[in-house]
Amino acid sequence: MPFTGRPICVEIDLKALLANIRAIKSVACGKKIIAVVKDNAYGHGAKEVVKKIDKQADFFGVASIEEAVALKKITDKPFIVFGGFFRGEKKYLSETIIPTVYDFESLELLCNRGTSYSINVEIDTGMGRTGFLMDEIDRLVKLLIKSKNIHLYGLMTHFATSDSDERFTGIQLKRFYDVYKKFRKAGIEPEIVHVANSAGIFYETESFINAVRPGIMLYGGYPSEKLKKKINLEPVMTFISQIIAIKTVPKDTPVSYGCTYRTKRRSLIATVACGYGDGYPRSLSNRAVVYIDGKGIAPVVGRVCMDMLMIDVTDLPGVVKGDTVVLWGKGDKAVHPDRVAELAGTISYELFCRVCERIKRRYKG
Repeated sequence: MPFTGRPICVEIDLKALLANIRAIKSVACGKKIIAVVKDNAYGHGAKEVVKKIDKQADFFGVASIEEAVALKKITDKPFIVFGGFFRGEKKYLSETIIPTVYDFESLELLCNRGTSYSINVEIDTGMGRTGFLMDEIDRLVKLLIKSKNIHLYGLMTHFATSDSDERFTGIQLKRFYDVYKKFRKAGIEPEIVHVANSAGIFYETESFINAVRPGIMLYGGYPSEKLKKKINLEPVMTFISQIIAIKTVPKDTPVSYGCTYRTKRRSLIATVACGYGDGYPRSLSNRAVVYIDGKGIAPVVGRVCMDMLMIDVTDLPGVVKGDTVVLWGKGDKAVHPDRVAELAGTISYELFCRVCERIKRRYKG
């Protein structure tokens, strides 16, 4: 791959993105799609992502009013703002920028004003983060009935363990159903009712649940290993660099800070233009592998530095300075983002989001 300047970038495959959202729609049983594009579309570039899947999504999900305002310029689809709204942001609320309201303080700022507001109400059924508690529902219903300027556009909860604990997810669903019945009995009918993040899409739910919120699956990550049997996804982001130096060293040569690795034989050590300053986790020191395009897998040796890392290419014939190195993404299952994240002791969501702004994004498809 030709580079100008420092040889490192992330390649974003927009065809894979489109294939992923179509695969998600095929298992979503006709439910509306709230495509989650918060945090710059998990580091993939929100503007390009929104443009590519605009026709496939019914809504877009973001973390902040600021994100919604920036993206509103390129789509007419409504935005659900999961992070709520804060001082000075009420002026941006509209029929297409819909804040999530999760406490009475925020709700009362909007109630019985001269302006009409559409809102998305969150219920805390077990996440323990944001949302109205179960013992607050009666008061919430009364306030919504009394507030004629409030349009309850959406009603939601968020699963805590949909990727790992079906029993607790079932408890959350039961609690949410009870809340929904109270709303309906009071004559309050939200337009969209949604509970499912990516892993939650595969749970059977009542028919009034009419929308889902895919996030990581849009970008080709699996929330859990078992879901690989239920849907076929492609990694959208491939993190790419090049070998910038290569040398043969004798046995027992220390590599990188702290001398945590010493060669066990006469070895060919290559240096790659990527480090933790670029978003490659330092926790992958002496643990991960990379894929050298067309030549095979090589282990990361020594500590990952801020701007560089070292790999042992002794067993790979023909490796030379300038060879392309895949840090994660496409190329080999050993560098699938989920696998790399597992080795780093984290999740692929974090890998994607931590790729820093100095890294160029290249879009194809």
